[in-house]
Amino acid sequence: MPTVAFPVPATTTSRFAVAADHIPHDLKGLLLRSPCGVFEAHMIGRLGSPQLELTREDLASLRWDPTQIKAVHADQRRLERGFQQAEQFAVITSSAPVTDQPRGAQVARAAAHALAGATGGVSADLTTGHILTPPTSERAAFVLADQWLGDVLPPFRANGRCTAPDPERDPDGVNGCSCVRLRTRGLRRFGLPELQIANVACPHDLAALNVLRTTARHLLTAHWSWLSTGPAAQGRVINAALQLDEKDFDDFWGSTPRGRHTSGPLDVRLTTMTPRLLSVGPPDDFEGTINDWLWGDTLPLGMYDLVSSPAAPPLPEAA
Repeated sequence: MPTVAFPVPATTTSRFAVAADHIPHDLKGLLLRSPCGVFEAHMIGRLGSPQLELTREDLASLRWDPTQIKAVHADQRRLERGFQQAEQFAVITSSAPVTDQPRGAQVARAAAHALAGATGGVSADLTTGHILTPPTSERAAFVLADQWLGDVLPPFRANGRCTAPDPERDPDGVNGCSCVRLRTRGLRRFGLPELQIANVACPHDLAALNVLRTTARHLLTAHWSWLSTGPAAQGRVINAALQLDEKDFDDFWGSTPRGRHTSGPLDVRLTTMTPRLLSVGPPDDFEGTINDWLWGDTLPLGMYDLVSSPAAPPLPEAA
């Protein structure tokens, strides 16, 4: 049976940033005085250690570019501009054992949200490169759909540059283009390679995105099960052929956002691009292109239309 191998780091790092008009020098004191929700005790225990470091940075001293931090939703454009134009930042870094995930990343992001609330600032995930939607607090349960994956659809039909026919009107248009390449940004903080799906035609972008999401959740569940056994190995070898089911799809959202699926398991094939990047595609025995696979009746129905979970909180109005 074909396999893929990848390294598993002993320690992973998550970084978040808060941009505001004024960032106090005493970030530790500010965090301890701020409401931190369910992770408050964890923050107190980790503050000052590599698992939760707070640094204040000015625009002139930054080693990263705030203009590269983007909004995911149109509702966040004003937040994006506020972040990009800020001159003071608080950077929250968590370098924690891979066996401490996802708790280490959750605590760091909760700290970012708390500091954003205390300073009236805008928080961002420096791993995904995205503005974060400000919740009232970080929820205790880990849900991959909570902006952990960097999963964003590209502009449909390449912002009008793609003229391939729509397969709804022209059956020959199933393979009319190969504009779309989707890649996760965030799995590495949990000790997994990132995932990519490429050569996808514009009309199939959402189906491709949901295949990527479901594969990520399936791999993460198996990875945490493997880590719980306390392996000493610095790498893993797994089957390249995976069977995804409705539980993987629903677990990505942390709920069952659609009715029960009637289709059977979805077979996918992983291919090694680099040691830290795996490609996702149809199984070896599928006769046709990746677009034939995405457009066919193989995928669970929800993968064709589910952009976000109906249970997700609404985006806040920008200030």
